[in-house]
Amino acid sequence: MKKSVIAAVLMAIVLALSAPAFAAADWDTFVADMQRRSNIKEMGPSVLRDIRAIEPSGTEYELWSKLWSGEPKMRAAAGLAIIDRIFPNGDPARWEEVRGFLSKHSLQPRQLAAMDGLFVTIAALKELPDGVWASAYLLDSFGKSAMGRVKFIDEIPADLRPVIDEVLSKTGLPGDWTSKKIRGKMPMLPVYRGYIRSDAADFLNMEYLDGYGSISGNGPYVWDRDRG
Repeated sequence: MKKSVIAAVLMAIVLALSAPAFAAADWDTFVADMQRRSNIKEMGPSVLRDIRAIEPSGTEYELWSKLWSGEPKMRAAAGLAIIDRIFPNGDPARWEEVRGFLSKHSLQPRQLAAMDGLFVTIAALKELPDGVWASAYLLDSFGKSAMGRVKFIDEIPADLRPVIDEVLSKTGLPGDWTSKKIRGKMPMLPVYRGYIRSDAADFLNMEYLDGYGSISGNGPYVWDRDRG
């Protein structure tokens, strides 16, 4: 009994001595996290304003074509122009509201072109000075869509996973950004290649698109996501 009392007293002394150190460490972590969140909210929009000032011209398809070559700043500008033009009010979380195709004679869905624009912009911005905060800002905006996370983060192209990981590592963006499956590749925008029976599309685990080119549980079009 006496030994147990002595042990308890010693443990209390150890905890008392170590508590300030733990508290200081926790406080430093808290302050660092708050600073990074402040950077996302303040520096993110500031960087985006500078990129928007470039104002690249062209049709939605022409802007999409500019995503894949050139300097990061110009690719980010093209992607941001797509985001502002295709997503309602430029809000990536409203991706499900996007309808239609890139032109009257095209079967390339605007919804998937917009997703290419979003993720290429996130990737290009992080290559610019302070641009990673804008990357986190856009990713956070998109993440407000629960279905968006399910469709494009839970299942993600292999070349996008390192991009997301780098943004998270550098900015500490909170939330669950883990992926359950690596699937498909960039660009996401499909090229029309003829017809396929629905049973074959099901067997190949293709994604259905409705008559307006939007991801759906069923519809007249399919996206061969795994094979690009």
